[in-house]
Amino acid sequence: MKRVIIDTDPGIDDAAAILMALGSPEIQIDAITTIFGNTPVENCTTNTLRILEAANRTDIPVYQGASRQFNFTVPASASHIHGSDGFGDTGLPLPEIKPQSGNAILEIIDRATSAPGEITFVAIGRLTNLALAISVEPQVADALKEVVVMGGTVHVPGNATPVATANLWGDPEAVNVVYSSGANIVQIGLDVCNEVEIPLKQQEIVWAKNTPATRLLQAITPFKKSPNSKREGLPSDGGIHYNDVSAMAYAIDPSLFECTDLNISIETQSELTRGQAVADFSWSGSKPNTSVALKVDSDRLVQIWVKRVMRA
Repeated sequence: MKRVIIDTDPGIDDAAAILMALGSPEIQIDAITTIFGNTPVENCTTNTLRILEAANRTDIPVYQGASRQFNFTVPASASHIHGSDGFGDTGLPLPEIKPQSGNAILEIIDRATSAPGEITFVAIGRLTNLALAISVEPQVADALKEVVVMGGTVHVPGNATPVATANLWGDPEAVNVVYSSGANIVQIGLDVCNEVEIPLKQQEIVWAKNTPATRLLQAITPFKKSPNSKREGLPSDGGIHYNDVSAMAYAIDPSLFECTDLNISIETQSELTRGQAVADFSWSGSKPNTSVALKVDSDRLVQIWVKRVMRA
């Protein structure tokens, strides 16, 4: 099995992705680290514990990470997409389990450097935790087998600004550290995420399973279909895009994607294009630093998602 650390900011999309991972025999989740993003980091930690309780996977340790951006700026949240609590303001009960006492950044350093070449880091939130870990111990970049980044866009518009996606725009200085570190990066951005729609029929198949895990996801999903979330490009027939699912799907089965090696630079200075992942298509001859997913087998991915969430 592939060993993974999931770095996450639940978030409705994150819940759909984590449940997929929990139902996938191809991967072993060594730990989950939390980061600010869709909601403050304290809420993200609570929501992660809720997911694990619902899936009866309280054996997986959870470590809370950064609450501010790499440059110490107070971050914005995405309450219009995920609710003020990150879970659609559904009022779910608090989890009984608690996070680990250790810090996420130190845990990432320890786990990566103690098992060089073995751990895949799946970043479905901001990249602040990983950037801080690399800044403290640069060996982390080489020690990680792969860093799967949910974010960025090459050929389609962004979802935070016209050119930037939320996870990169939310802390571009941190993203720049990671992309410049020499780590083996795979970018799963909107070029493929926009193509992966979970139709209403497939959602209803999952809801009919009626497990604690599927009930949790069913309860929080409607908020993402609300009018405030329409700019996410939701179709009118009840389908939904859980963007983080695509990044998790890559960790589970890379054959779902076609990737192109490109040099990606992160814009940190311009107010207009801050957070943009700038792709160099051989204009300067720069050496590629990122494998960028540009095509996806969306039908097969949706089938896998349905089966794995029902198994979680």
